[in-house]
Amino acid sequence: MASNDLENGHAVLDPPPASSGPEESGGSSASSAHAGKDRVDELPGLPRLNYKLLDHKKKLFLVGGLLVLEGSILPIVLFYPLWFDTNLRHGILFAIITSFFGLVSGLEFAHRSWRLILKDDKYRPLDGKRWRFDFTHMALSVGYTVMTGILIGASIPHEPLVRPLAMPLPLFFIEVGSLALSTGIMDAMNLPTTCKVSSTPKGAPIPPVLLTFIEDVVAVDGGAGKTYRKRLLGRYKVSKDFRALIKGLNWFWGVGCILVGAGSLAVVWTVPQEIAYGIGWGAPLGFTIIWTAITILWSHKALHLEKKRWMANLRRQSQQEDEKQADS
Repeated sequence: MASNDLENGHAVLDPPPASSGPEESGGSSASSAHAGKDRVDELPGLPRLNYKLLDHKKKLFLVGGLLVLEGSILPIVLFYPLWFDTNLRHGILFAIITSFFGLVSGLEFAHRSWRLILKDDKYRPLDGKRWRFDFTHMALSVGYTVMTGILIGASIPHEPLVRPLAMPLPLFFIEVGSLALSTGIMDAMNLPTTCKVSSTPKGAPIPPVLLTFIEDVVAVDGGAGKTYRKRLLGRYKVSKDFRALIKGLNWFWGVGCILVGAGSLAVVWTVPQEIAYGIGWGAPLGFTIIWTAITILWSHKALHLEKKRWMANLRRQSQQEDEKQADS
């Protein structure tokens, strides 16, 4: 069982795919070059994640761009012209804006739901059951439910409640930040999970929620499947530098999400409502852009250092073995 392997500190890794014979002449040289590069990147004992964002940049930019459009840009772009330059009743104005909420994220949510309940368990967590979703899915369900409830409830009055209508995104960021900080504290105290958390079995030390989010999103939304889940958890267990990266980023995003979420809420309830609406939907986007840029630079440097130290450790072990053989 995969869960037993993980509890014992081992990860069952899928071996590299064997060659299936000659390919078409047009793609043989490119395939050989790619395979050669993979062998260079593979380090003994260090599970390779086998997933590069740049290989999926079209989908990443398309889906990510649409989610940003739906979750931040569109509400602001629609609100101010319709509020100041038209005679629309405010109830109709917010009905128009709210109608776009969930259009993209809802479809993406439905798509990942479908993948998780397929008879083939390619995308489910390790030892996961068919009708049990992963942790990220459950967290998103809570967030989307609260956000949708606020948007509907605050739009019902004849004169919609503008300040509450600016709250959904800050509240979502507070939810994410709370998960990051709480799991970060639990990880620091080496506390066990009280239930299965995606591929982390019940009773095992709980990892930072960022690791769980990465595992679930890449495996399901990115289509990398169980192989990625195994390799990611294996990498986290064997590599001290990789653990330090994940833990550092978990605190970085946790503190940042709490600050921007709570700060945005405070501003929403203290400034004029027309300004409050723009702050509520715009500030989290600005934060995300800055934090993402820092994360990319941080991760690139940390992963390079991880491989450098891993290679140095391998050379040191090899030298020690050679010295023992020479002494004997």
